[in-house]
Amino acid sequence: MIKQKISRTGLLILYALISFSIYSQDLKDKRLEIYISGGALLSGKVQGSYEADYNPDSTVTIKNKVSPLIRLVADYQLTPKLSVGINMNYAKFNIKDILYKGESMKTGNEVSLGVWDGREHIIPLDDIKMLELNTSIKWRFFLNEKMVLKPCLYLGYRKTFSGSPDAREKGMVLNYNVEYQYYIKAKYFIMADFGIISQPYGGVSHVAHVRSFGVPYFSVGYGISL
Repeated sequence: MIKQKISRTGLLILYALISFSIYSQDLKDKRLEIYISGGALLSGKVQGSYEADYNPDSTVTIKNKVSPLIRLVADYQLTPKLSVGINMNYAKFNIKDILYKGESMKTGNEVSLGVWDGREHIIPLDDIKMLELNTSIKWRFFLNEKMVLKPCLYLGYRKTFSGSPDAREKGMVLNYNVEYQYYIKAKYFIMADFGIISQPYGGVSHVAHVRSFGVPYFSVGYGISL
């Protein structure tokens, strides 16, 4: 009786190991992954300055609200554990406040930066949209036959759109995140990720330099592996 139980247990373990090996190999053989996800930019800080060295006397701090985010991602596996890809992020960048030396500059739904060049320069608080186009490198770790973890690094380009020319900004993107994937079928998976978007260099032409070192975000989505 004991021998039969041990035999059955051994067979179950062997079956599980074989299944895991086949399933994992099947995932490793797939080259292309595409997914779309939705989530939110969380509260963070961005700096804007009239001077390239971000002198405190000429720098403001922009605090953003939680804002909706959409991500589209395509990855190509170079090896079972390494991939490169492209990514698009689109978000509505809602501003909570703009501070100068700790004091709010907000008046209604906008902030006045002052008058020069014959006009008043305005930053709207609820009329900025952000688009990013990025390349990526990702590492892939199999947690089990259905779960995958991916640390990722992104490098790319960001542009903002607004009714105010003073909020139309361009910059270099340096983002990083961790993705979690769960395969519900051999080809299809659900995913979640948490990351940081940053902009080490950029600005609004003839108005200000702009940089950020950490606006967090999260998203959840659905994808296919081919």
